Amino acid sequence: MQLSVRLVPVGETTLVVALTGELDSTTRPVLAAFLEPLPQSRVKYVVIAAADLWFCDLDGLEQLALTHSAMRRKGGGLVVAEARPPLLRLISLMAGQAEPIPAYPSMPEALEQTDVDVYEVSGPPTPVPRHMPVLRNVRTTPLGEETRDRPRPPRHPRPGEAPPGEAPPGEARPGETPDETLPALSLAVSRSRGLREQALRQRSTLTRQLLRTTQSRTLLLSARERCFASLEVLRTSRVSIRSAIDGQAAPPAPHVPGPHDGAHEDGVSGQERRHVDDRR
Repeated sequence: MQLSVRLVPVGETTLVVALTGELDSTTRPVLAAFLEPLPQSRVKYVVIAAADLWFCDLDGLEQLALTHSAMRRKGGGLVVAEARPPLLRLISLMAGQAEPIPAYPSMPEALEQTDVDVYEVSGPPTPVPRHMPVLRNVRTTPLGEETRDRPRPPRHPRPGEAPPGEAPPGEARPGETPDETLPALSLAVSRSRGLREQALRQRSTLTRQLLRTTQSRTLLLSARERCFASLEVLRTSRVSIRSAIDGQAAPPAPHVPGPHDGAHEDGVSGQERRHVDDRR
């Protein structure tokens, strides 16, 4: 339950706080937000109108006692007016405290303890007289035969209503037997059945197309996986081939001169030189 707080200034230093609802540990912060700033204001007297306060526990009464003590230090105080019997009993049980909270059965008695000289209870608002509507051009004579026989203007059918003289589908028109409406009803039933069968066929076709699409998607995913596997194999082979090529491209071993390396000189071999020496 929530707590409603209404502030009503009734004097220069008097403030009436009307409470409605329940005052407990959950709603105490709501009341504290209104009462805690009062000691810093010019308000000295606080009157709690508790006629509509249905419930109050020790937490709520403690908040009222704190405000009462703060107002007493300013030379004023806090009083409770029109409290219910449970709240009065709770206040009487706490009467042994140093600064008990005064409680009064009516609002005028509570305001007598403040700076308000005269408290007038505003009565209910005076009702404003209202005139009755005047009916003009009202015929007081009884209807004659000529008025009863006067033709009435045609009435336009409402939306969804069959025109005058026609009956809704499936019902017999005025002057028409129910058997004559059976062909139209049979035609409507057969047409609805045909539409239903057509919808079932279209649904079956869409189901087959969805199944084929799902199978095609599965095949494409499988082919994609195989392509990824082949690509990985090609990458591995490429690394192996590159490693083999790098191993064959090593520099040749240094050449060691042999016994016949000096025979070539000026483009003449050693055998040709010996043949020339023999001829000499």
